[in-house]
Amino acid sequence: MVNINQINESAQTLGGAEKKPSKDQNTDAFKDALSKAIDKTEASEMGTTSSPALEEIESAYVQIQGQSSIVTGETDKLLGLLDTLAAQLEDPGISLKSMAPVVEELNENASALLKETESLGQEESDLKEIATRTAVTAQNEYIKFQRGDYLS
Repeated sequence: MVNINQINESAQTLGGAEKKPSKDQNTDAFKDALSKAIDKTEASEMGTTSSPALEEIESAYVQIQGQSSIVTGETDKLLGLLDTLAAQLEDPGISLKSMAPVVEELNENASALLKETESLGQEESDLKEIATRTAVTAQNEYIKFQRGDYLS
């Protein structure tokens, strides 16, 4: 029995060697690590290093949209709406009531396009004429729709 007691004693001493750190020791270790990290950050911020000033970075792909490109885009949009209206008028399955939102949008875009064309200069007279004709055509379609010319 003497041998058994010696085995138990040696097992107890081995288990006791692996002592877990207490909660207070873990907290202190964290505080120490945090303090060291903060000190390193502050030290690097305090250091004086000279660096060249940043200059403006220009982009090769940025293009500012001019008035003529705005008018061109709105004219294209208005022509697309006129095409949509023409397709709807040819389709007997579409009622006039369902066409009303397209016609209203057509009128609003035509008015906006006419306002935009006022700011075009003499050098863009061809674009101004095309945009104006497109807007007037759209407004005529609006008047015809409101007047009832498309009733069968």
